[in-house]
Amino acid sequence: MTAILDDIRRLDAAHARGEITAADLKAAKARLMDAVPEVRDVAPAPATPADKRARPGIGAALLLCALILTICVGGTLVLTGDIMLSATVSITVLAAFTVMLFRQLDG
Repeated sequence: MTAILDDIRRLDAAHARGEITAADLKAAKARLMDAVPEVRDVAPAPATPADKRARPGIGAALLLCALILTICVGGTLVLTGDIMLSATVSITVLAAFTVMLFRQLDG
């Protein structure tokens, strides 16, 4: 695309110097623009279901997240007796699972 823009600038400069006429400039620009492929010509084909990798459902991931979060909170609270520590552990685990879920949504 940069090469085409450079060619258009050179054509404009040649027209400004009087080397080519306005009609020649218009025809040359039209030829350059026709050389640019259409988006649908170069865009990849949409993925078919066979191309997509299998991944667990979001519902199952949320259920797993809730289960592990409960285990973390309960285990930390039983082992340490400190509610602040258990809250910190649970928030950290929740953040990790949130990142995992967003990565699954992105594909």
